[in-house]
Amino acid sequence: SQGFVPAGEDAQAILYEPNMAEEQDLMDALRQVSKRYDAADFDLECLKEHIQHDIQLLKKISRLVEPITPEQDAKLQTLKKRLDKGVLKEGKRLIFTQYADTARYLFENLNPGGKRDDIDVIYSGDKSKARVVGRFAPKANPEYQFQTGESELFTLVSTDVLAEGLNLQDCDKVINYDLHWNPVRLIQRFGRIDRIGSEHGIVYAFNFLPETGIDRNLGLKQKLRNRIQEIHDTIGEDSAILDRSEQLNEEAMYAIYERKGGQLSLFEDEEEEFLDLNEAEEILRQLRKENPGEFERVASIRDGVRTVKPSGTKGLYVFCQAGRYQQLFLLDEKGDVVSRDVPRILGIIKCGPELKGMPLPSGYNTAVMRVKRQFAEEVKHRQAEREHTLSLTQGQRYILREMRVLFEATAEEDIKGQINILEKAFRGPITTAINREINLLRRNGVGGQELLKHLTRIYHQHNMRDFLDRRAFQLEDHPIPKIVCSEGLV
Repeated sequence: SQGFVPAGEDAQAILYEPNMAEEQDLMDALRQVSKRYDAADFDLECLKEHIQHDIQLLKKISRLVEPITPEQDAKLQTLKKRLDKGVLKEGKRLIFTQYADTARYLFENLNPGGKRDDIDVIYSGDKSKARVVGRFAPKANPEYQFQTGESELFTLVSTDVLAEGLNLQDCDKVINYDLHWNPVRLIQRFGRIDRIGSEHGIVYAFNFLPETGIDRNLGLKQKLRNRIQEIHDTIGEDSAILDRSEQLNEEAMYAIYERKGGQLSLFEDEEEEFLDLNEAEEILRQLRKENPGEFERVASIRDGVRTVKPSGTKGLYVFCQAGRYQQLFLLDEKGDVVSRDVPRILGIIKCGPELKGMPLPSGYNTAVMRVKRQFAEEVKHRQAEREHTLSLTQGQRYILREMRVLFEATAEEDIKGQINILEKAFRGPITTAINREINLLRRNGVGGQELLKHLTRIYHQHNMRDFLDRRAFQLEDHPIPKIVCSEGLV
């Protein structure tokens, strides 16, 4: 009824976004990312039929749960009881839920009428993160200045809008009211409070788990296992999709889902200490504050620096960079790359200022240069993908195919040159207006010289030369691969 179809990866991401609380905000966001999809390209009647079927199912579910009041909500009542006893009774509590509606529901029932000023909720951009975080963790965020009438928060209900990139280590207790479909999110949640600078010797994590009957019907544990496997199979160790500080311990995650929290210590790696990127940044911040001279010395070290240190893990570490693209490589004694996992590598190379360097082992430079050559090939591949693997619309695919046919059929160099220019222009990102025009050409089956004439008109009418100039400027920066630093592990 709105005149657009919310299709594509961007629309799917918005539909799965738990923090999109208001319906109008959702529709506006979908409208922004769905403009390039023509409703005429879809089987609208079939779509409407499926949507109506889903609506009927959701209405039925709504009727079934509507009679359940907060007083009859066993899960909510369990939370309220737990908050009043044991370690949860004292100090700060951070309650995570995946859904904005659930966050509001919890806040309204933990703070009826909003009478308490030591509890708050955040689930989207409706509130200032800095303000909420500052009130909840003033020690970890000393730059925050309390406003007149503001008080410190001791209980905070949040969606994953606070799950990463923030310092909340004044708190030592996390409650997962529900378990996120992405297991990495759980680790991010714990990471908000389990950080360098925390005054707490013990950090507590409490998880509300699904009923065993629900798990049998929905197969949640198997879905978790499948999700973890997808992360490994589809994304891999060196992915930029996952944050570099994220760690995934499958067995520990299964223990959480199977109510074996007491066994988590069994899964801790006794040989390797993992150091996530946030902790590494905190170490540098402390160094800058406590010893600015040493910080400046480290910051001014030239690229290519080499060193060697004793380590339980034998091999070599190499840090490569090309522009903003960075990779850490861990090699074994044979010279094979065994990991690119940043927290693992940072944990291995971490050392104190008193540790002395050692002589370079034989074959060191050869191994480093081999890694650099591998990295350079990756950079070339990424650059090629960036230049050529663009998402094309149906209209673009049609006219590019027709232009290629025309190119092969003509012997005139001027026309071939004209086709080359048009092909470059129409292969890149295009506006909605241009896409509408070439879709019309596609539907009418325009081809040959007539198509060339129309495309030339569109090219000049929409100043597509500017598109080419901007893309050329963006692509002319071919960063040079370099070795930032390397270290032998002996």
